Amino acid sequence: MMSIAATVPLIFLLAFAAIPEFFVLKSYPSAEGLALEIGITSRYVMSVLLFITVCIAFQSRNVEKVDDQKAILLGVAIGLVVMCAVIISMTVFRGIPLNIPPMIATGTLAVLSFWSRSMLN
Repeated sequence: MMSIAATVPLIFLLAFAAIPEFFVLKSYPSAEGLALEIGITSRYVMSVLLFITVCIAFQSRNVEKVDDQKAILLGVAIGLVVMCAVIISMTVFRGIPLNIPPMIATGTLAVLSFWSRSMLN
């Protein structure tokens, strides 16, 4: 299960790192100049955060005790839920357009982490 939990964020981080302009321009079509550069930088930062999640999940597959795996997955899932909530709250409280790709990525990974945790015996 931990390998699956590591594979899905890997797909998102590769996409964010390979074509950050696409994701920024999909969210902010009129972005240009410094605003575009800041958006691209945030996508790179997000891909690094996803890389950290991949590393934790992948290395956790060798943890022998199921309870330890569950604790690690719970921490990862809570972190991803908070990240997703911050992305959504920026729309509500700051009037910033909703970032759909990061919201879907972090939300999907949180659900996958909770699901993987529930599948551990």
